[in-house]
Amino acid sequence: MSVGEYVSPDGQLRLLVICPDGDWTLGFDGFPWHTHGSILASLSGKDEETAIDGFVADLTTGKSVIAIRHIEGTVADVWVTDDPAEDLSNSKLYGPVDETIEFRLWDGSAVKV
Repeated sequence: MSVGEYVSPDGQLRLLVICPDGDWTLGFDGFPWHTHGSILASLSGKDEETAIDGFVADLTTGKSVIAIRHIEGTVADVWVTDDPAEDLSNSKLYGPVDETIEFRLWDGSAVKV
């Protein structure tokens, strides 16, 4: 099981995998976005442990794209995105005027959308 914390190679992100009261929770330290092992299992059709391990592996090996939302130049949220183009479009349509989103991989490489 992938319990613990994972720090990106550039030190900018810290993914926490915790299990308070039996509820597997994964999210970036200091930011509101998170997901649950039960959700990952439901989406993947796998058991929770396998789904969590797969999520962490996809993230830390650069298969998953990370979105970083900035408002007034300050990081407001960080999440793993399934659709960067849609996130960018929604930000332009519904986000505040001073909101920007950047996309990257775990190793810090930029992802162009």
